Amino acid sequence: MFGLRRWYHENKEKIWIGILVILAIIFFIQIVNNFNKNKNNNSSDKSSITQNTINNEISGKLEGTTSLISGSNSVNRNLEKHTLTIDTFIKYCNEGQVENAYKLLTDECKEEVFPSLESFKNKYYNNVFKTYKTYSIQNWLGNTYKLKLTEDALTTGKVSSNSSYLQEYVTVVEKDSEYKLNINNYIGRTSINKNTTVNGITVNIESKETFMDYSEYTVRIQNTTDKTILLDNGKRTDTIYLLDENNVEEYVNTGEIIYSNLKLIPRENKKYTFKFSNSYSNTRVMRYLVFKNIIMDFDEYNETLDKNNYNKFTKITVSV
Repeated sequence: MFGLRRWYHENKEKIWIGILVILAIIFFIQIVNNFNKNKNNNSSDKSSITQNTINNEISGKLEGTTSLISGSNSVNRNLEKHTLTIDTFIKYCNEGQVENAYKLLTDECKEEVFPSLESFKNKYYNNVFKTYKTYSIQNWLGNTYKLKLTEDALTTGKVSSNSSYLQEYVTVVEKDSEYKLNINNYIGRTSINKNTTVNGITVNIESKETFMDYSEYTVRIQNTTDKTILLDNGKRTDTIYLLDENNVEEYVNTGEIIYSNLKLIPRENKKYTFKFSNSYSNTRVMRYLVFKNIIMDFDEYNETLDKNNYNKFTKITVSV
């Protein structure tokens, strides 16, 4: 006991410094834990407040603010404006204000999907809004939202099962401080404007139209040679394709191509649309559009008896 007491008196300064350091560390850890807890609570409260606020302002139901594809939270300054714009569109349709609903569409959506009010009414409104619809909304990816449109039991007098609904994807686009919509699974237009020239052929990728289940590339091709060329002879299905960042090929929908139209006479300039079946939610990043079997002298090819063994092809690769 005397030895312990003696050891304490000889080292008491070090002992108390150690105790104070340990207490300071424990106190610091508690402060950090409380800060993180409050931060998480505030974030959760903010998300809850945002969702509750939106649900109070729209006629439909917001089914959470987390993207179904990326898993990220979509609480941002635009979420409320997005959902209110979609809600206004659905209200116009439910109230029979077809022209006002049509005005909420982007110019691109009108050009690509509904070029006239009459086409919008016949192809969309008369099919989707034959009866009054209630809806729920969930962020899908980015500015695109998944809608479930259901017949309203109070209006129709029918009780529908939960599985009986129409599914729609709507993308909100901000332009000139206004919010417009792309509907009917049309996501939007991307301007590309990239080109390359090989052996007198200039290929310019002008733009891409993205739909939920496929994409369409608008391509302008100019033949500056003195010979008629053929972009592809249609003998194979793997000669026009997109190439992604991992060098994996996505082949063109050959059923959409009129191969006789792929012929360009000298000095001719043509615009084409090539369709690819890659989903919007697919995470693949496309890098190039490739034309693998361009025939530089169509007359020579046409006079060849054994066309299956013809091998005088030119390859052109263009960035997208």
